[in-house]
Order: sequence, then C-alpha cells, then structure tokens
Amino acid sequence: MSISKVRKIIHQCNDETKPLNILTFPTHERYETQLCKTGHNFYSLEVSGGKTWNSEQTVVPENYNIVNSNNFPSYIDFDLILVHSKISQYNIALKINDRLGLPIVVSDHIMPTSNFNKQHIQQINNMVGNINVYISETSKKAWNSPHPSIVINHGIDSITFCDRKEKRVNEVLTIANDFINRDYCLNFTLWKEITKEFETTLKGDTEGLSTAAKSTEELVDEYNKHSVYLNTTNDSPIPMSLLEAMSCGCAVVSSATCMIPEVIKNGVNGFVSNDAEELKGYIRTLLDNPDQARKLGEEARKTIINMFSENLFIDRWNQVFKDVKDII
Repeated sequence: MSISKVRKIIHQCNDETKPLNILTFPTHERYETQLCKTGHNFYSLEVSGGKTWNSEQTVVPENYNIVNSNNFPSYIDFDLILVHSKISQYNIALKINDRLGLPIVVSDHIMPTSNFNKQHIQQINNMVGNINVYISETSKKAWNSPHPSIVINHGIDSITFCDRKEKRVNEVLTIANDFINRDYCLNFTLWKEITKEFETTLKGDTEGLSTAAKSTEELVDEYNKHSVYLNTTNDSPIPMSLLEAMSCGCAVVSSATCMIPEVIKNGVNGFVSNDAEELKGYIRTLLDNPDQARKLGEEARKTIINMFSENLFIDRWNQVFKDVKDII
C-alpha cells in the first residue's frame, strides 16, 4: 500500500477539527502571519542560503515554528507542504515529498517579468501542486498556466491597520525592502525621480538607504502619520504595503501596473499612472488639498474592507487545506 493511501486512511479516522501540521518555508512575513490565523500549525523550514524570518520587523506567530533544515523534525506527522516560491522552494518540496508522500499546495506570489522567456515560463508553469493558488486574477492570467488553479486575494487585518483619524503630516511615505537591488520590480529609479521634489519618508531594509520599521505597531504609526503613500512597483501583482496603507486611510498614488488599476480607481480611492510627471502632479494636488487627501483615504479604506476581507482570506485558505486532504 502506498504512503499516500495510508495517510488518507489515517486522515479519515482523525478528528476533522484537529489543526493540520503544515510544512512550509519563510517567504513573506506579513502574508504568512495572516495564514497563521487559519489556526493550523506551520513548520517553516529554513534552508542554507534561503530566506529567513525577519523577527525584528514581524513577531513570529505562536503557531509558526521555525526549523533548521539540518535538524528536520521527522517526529512531526505532517499533513501537507505549502510552497510560496516555485523558483526557490518547489524542488525542495519535491524531494521531501519523495520521502513523506505529502500533498503539495503551491501559492504563486509573483508575475512573469521581462527576464522570463517562453521556455522559462513553461518550466515554472509545470511546477504544480495538488492545489495551485494565485494571489490575483491578474497574475493568474499573466502566467496563463494550463493547470487548474484558484485565486485568493490578500487578506488585510483592517482592525490593526486602521485609520486613527489623527492629524497627518503633509508628506509622502513609501515602504520597500531591498529597494535598490529590486529596482527591476519595485522601480526605485522612478521613485527617486518622483520624490526629489517632496518631503518623503522611506521605510524598509535597504542597506545604505533606509531601515525597516521595528514592529507592526511602528508601521501602523507611519501609515497614520503621513497623508500620501507612494507606490512605484512594476511586477508585484498587488503589494501588501500598498493595501496596508489604504487600510490605514492614506491617500495613495501608485503606478498603474498588474492588479493595481483593478483596485484603485483614479480620483475615487487614489490616483494611478505610469507617467512620472502625472504622478508628481497627483502628489502635489493631494499635498495642497488635505481634505481631498482625507476623502480619498476614506474611500481607500472602504475598498480594503470590501475587496480584501481578512475573514474571507482565512475561510478560503481553510477550504484549500480541507480540500487537499481529500485529494490524496
């Protein structure tokens, strides 16, 4: 009898309400913090040369256990493997799967960039799991994968990331990690061009340029302190920091790339453009008209509550975890 068949028999006998043991990898602290609210147990494998959890910025949730690849917790009865990065994690997951016979869920967080040729895209599309998840309809369409998949939008904790209705400074805020090296997707070049005319605060872990907020509380403070949030990303399907800023009532000015134009409607809940001069003009307008900035920020927060419900995010992921148990 195969390992997978044995596991299915065991699962059928187990209590359906019992939390699952999910093997995963450190990838996006804020996103994985939201995932932990599903109530399952996550065991995050740190591999040599790979991403590590930045606990200085985000507290490790109680049900998120960081383990070293040199000390693999073979005593844990894992239920599935969750992959967040096909490029750096998928092949490792396959090797583990050969040993443990676990179902794999693949969550794709990136867009195909100009550096990807057709062969590269095909190779990545063939990295599939038993269930495949995209974080936006835009990224799903961009990959055009022939394999079945679903979309789960980000979930934003709108209680933590809230509008405190405090007086804001008439300045611009941007949050970006490793900004210079990730110019290809975060567009540091455009950001420099735009912000040289404005008082701007940059938060994020970028050597020689900026430091990251030390906690979620400090990050919320920054969102509530500033009247305008600027996002210049090229290839991020939908930046979490942009959504958090909207949830905190910032008036957002953003590049019009990927899913962003589906979320931000020009002049209604923010401003979008891919033209540097237009983006500068929008920022000037908002800085010169605090009432307009406040109204756009209020509409931005409504958008987050309607489109990026944390409860819906948790429910949809819990359904994925339930479904994957029935596949194997």
